[in-house]
Parts: sequence; C-alpha cells; structure tokens
Amino acid sequence: MGMRYKHTQDIVRLAIHMQGTHSGMTIEEIQHEFSVSRRTAERMRNDVEEAFGPLIKEKQDTRKHFWRLDSVSLHDFVSVSADELSELASAEDALDRAGLKERALLLRDLSAKLKVRLPSRVMRRLGPDLEALMEAEGLATRPGPRPLLARGLFAILREALKAFRVVAFRYHAQSTGRHSRRRVQPYGLLYGNRAFLVGRTSRGGAMKLWRLSGISELALTDESFERDPGFDLQQYAKQSFGVFQEKPVTVVLRFNAGAALDASTYCFHPDQTTVRNKDGSLTVKFRAGGINEMCWHLVTWGDSVTVEQPARLRQHLARMCAELARHHSA
Repeated sequence: MGMRYKHTQDIVRLAIHMQGTHSGMTIEEIQHEFSVSRRTAERMRNDVEEAFGPLIKEKQDTRKHFWRLDSVSLHDFVSVSADELSELASAEDALDRAGLKERALLLRDLSAKLKVRLPSRVMRRLGPDLEALMEAEGLATRPGPRPLLARGLFAILREALKAFRVVAFRYHAQSTGRHSRRRVQPYGLLYGNRAFLVGRTSRGGAMKLWRLSGISELALTDESFERDPGFDLQQYAKQSFGVFQEKPVTVVLRFNAGAALDASTYCFHPDQTTVRNKDGSLTVKFRAGGINEMCWHLVTWGDSVTVEQPARLRQHLARMCAELARHHSA
C-alpha cells in the first residue's frame, strides 16, 4: 500500500513538473528527476497521460521529444505545505543576508501570492506550523555583514539580459580604488561570497567580471548586441573555484580522518572526484582557477586539510595564514 501511495505521489509530482514548464520534459529528465530507469520513466509518462489527459508532444532542435501537460484537472491536486513555504522564506532570507534585497523581495511577493490563493481554512491550518518552522530556523533575526547594492539594479540587469541590451554604469574597482565609466554587454550573473555581472565591454574582448556592489548609476541603453551563441555561463563558471577567472590548475586536497565525513558532504567543484583512503582520510581532486578564493575557503578548515597540489596554492595559503597571525598577534 505504501509503495502504491508513493507511486501516486510521484505521478502527481511529475504531472506538476510537466505542466509547470513551457517546454515540457524529456524521458531523460524524468529519469534524472525521479532516479528511475528509462522504462520506468516511460511508464510514469504514460500514467500521467492516463490520469490527467493527453500530453502535448514537441520536438526541439536537439531531436529530443518533450512531453508537456496542459490540464485543468491537475489544479485540484496542487497544494502548498508549511515546509515549502518555510523553504521559500529561507531562500528569501539567504538572499537578503547576501545583500540581494531585490531578489529577496521577488520571493517575498511570490510567497504572499501563494498564500492569497490558498483557502483561508488552509492558511489557518498552515499558519502555526509555518511560524514554528521559521522560529526554529531563526529566519526572523539573522545578523551578519552583507554588501550594499544599488536600488533597482536587478530590475535593469534582468531587462538587459532578456533584451540583449548594453548597460552603462559607473564602476568602483576594489583593487585600485579607481572610478570609471563602463558600457557592458551583459551575459549573466554569478553568485559566490559576492555577486558579479559577467559580460564584455562594448569594444569586445574576453569576458570580464564586475562586482555588483561596485556598480552605481546603472542605466539601460538603446544599444543592442548579438549574443555569442557559443558562450555557456555554466561552463564559464566551472573554470573557477568561486567566481574569479584564472587559468585552471589541478587541485588535490586531503582531509584528515576527523574531517573526512564533513568534507564528503561538500561540493568543492562540480567536476570533483573523491577517494576515501585506507587511513580514513579523504582526497578531493578537481581543476579550477581562483587561488585566492580557494585559500579563503580552505582557511576555514584549519589543519584538517592538506594541500597536496599545486605547490602555488599551498604556498599562498601558508603566506595568508602567516600574515593573519602577524596581524592579530601585534
């Protein structure tokens, strides 16, 4: 009986996904989302069609078939839980603490719209659970430093990204302290400890990063640009440990037995490999640039991590720790 109930839950969830995306889902995406075989994924697709009506089959340029659902009968099966609203509040809080207030406001508005669509009897039932979860997770009062971003910045950047329009702004370079005027073709946003705009100057050349907290007087220009179809933001981001772009190097880290379990739960890089050693330690290997950012993160692991490669990273980390020790022992 439990397995049948679980299957029903998965079919409803799949139906929601198939109707909640404009392009639909491929069999491969169903396999990945539900961790099932191709044959099971095909059966699940068929079960959705049998339960909620005919699926719309579309073929994209990739030659893959996408199945999409457009059914009013699904509405009665969609509900919102206290856990889901709490996660939405948690994401909103995380964005707010990172200084991304405009993005946090979008989630806050989405949460309010979801609550408005819920019947009052449901909100009365969810209310106490939601308050308890938010209080337990400390979402109401979480102190901490955060960067200050110019008001309206995200709205302008989103419009520029959608319309392929050049943006103009005044930029304060943190490394030199200089202010300059820039005209940039925006390609995307990257989020690490700080948020960055990825783009090219109007003169062309390589992709560059601009710290959002260093941008002011941002304006959308009338100048459009043709986006490079070969640029992949995800692949671009994979070249670095954080967001700073450098020539990738092979990094090998060994976490001692006491930290191995904790380290095994971290994703240091999307393409990392891990090996559990006979002595209980954990070896993590990946290729990336961004030596400074690696050091900033590795220092939080203290003496539980050893940098085996490259020597440049090990030396840089040693210098950083020595300078910190000198500064705070004075």
